[in-house]
Amino acid sequence: MRIENRRLPCLCGSWHLGGLLLVTGSIALVLIVFEITFRVKDALYPVELSPIVEPHPQRGWQARTRYHFSGMKRDASNREYAVEIITDENGFRVFGDLDADACRVFCIGDSFTFAEDADQSETYYAVAGKILDLNMFAYGAQGYGTLQEYLVLDEWLDRIKPDIVVWQFCRNDFINNSAELTRQSAKGQCHVDQPYLSEDGVIEYLNPGHGPLCRLLKHIPSRLFYSLAYRMDNQNGIPAMEHTIENTVERQGLEYPPFRRAVAATDRIFAMVRDRCGDIPVIAFNTDSREPYASAFTKICSTYTLPEIRDISRAIETAARNGETVYAGDGLHWNGAGHTLCGKLLAEALRPLCLK
Repeated sequence: MRIENRRLPCLCGSWHLGGLLLVTGSIALVLIVFEITFRVKDALYPVELSPIVEPHPQRGWQARTRYHFSGMKRDASNREYAVEIITDENGFRVFGDLDADACRVFCIGDSFTFAEDADQSETYYAVAGKILDLNMFAYGAQGYGTLQEYLVLDEWLDRIKPDIVVWQFCRNDFINNSAELTRQSAKGQCHVDQPYLSEDGVIEYLNPGHGPLCRLLKHIPSRLFYSLAYRMDNQNGIPAMEHTIENTVERQGLEYPPFRRAVAATDRIFAMVRDRCGDIPVIAFNTDSREPYASAFTKICSTYTLPEIRDISRAIETAARNGETVYAGDGLHWNGAGHTLCGKLLAEALRPLCLK
């Protein structure tokens, strides 16, 4: 009996192709499911911000609108005291009367002007306003840099039409004005797109949480890949306090190129402030005298003819050295006593401008 060796048709190629399609389809399906999951998660659980701020399309965030807090706070001596905080529908802590004839003063700043550790009646602008019977407007937001404050000025200047602008500055504003330094700071990073001023004077939106991988993938519209890149860029977390960039800045001052660039950016922003205000007087004060920040700020004020009330930081620091409790529980911001001291000195500076 003859047995023929018949060659069976080879189906290997078909199996390989089918298997490849199956694997590819499965991977694609998994990626799609994960992509949808991350998009839904971002929609349901957006980036967490401080309870006293909320997202803003141009500034990154703003003071929480229609906010009301009434409760107890602790000062630097661990004593409890009562505080009430109220903001209006635009986030202003105080919004005066647009029809009143009294001298109109517009105060702009960061967390010191939001003043979450001071009662409505004890904020520096409330104190100054009461002493001189002024028509006060005050806007501040936690974590703001000078450019964000400028955007507040730009939006509201023509509506408020102030007689005087008061600019509250804090040493960390130099850090906040630089995405490069903010990313290396242990103090108050906010990982959302926020405005920075480029060297050629263009406002660009950067996220301090974005490292090289996020920047590489920024044009790929995938929440999945972005989330993975973000986690890899930030796998070491926010720097520990002993490694925060402020330590380097305070050792090297203007010899440190990133700080020098931050000061130059701040200088350009204050040029914009001076130009936007035109003939409206702008007076400024720094919340402390720590170096190298204080000298850099004083030089900027001198450059743009912004009278600086240097007595405020000196008086606060002197009071603290003399045993007075002028700081809140964090040891940085002012409690009601600190704000009251600032308000009295601000009133002295405003008196010749408002009562002439």
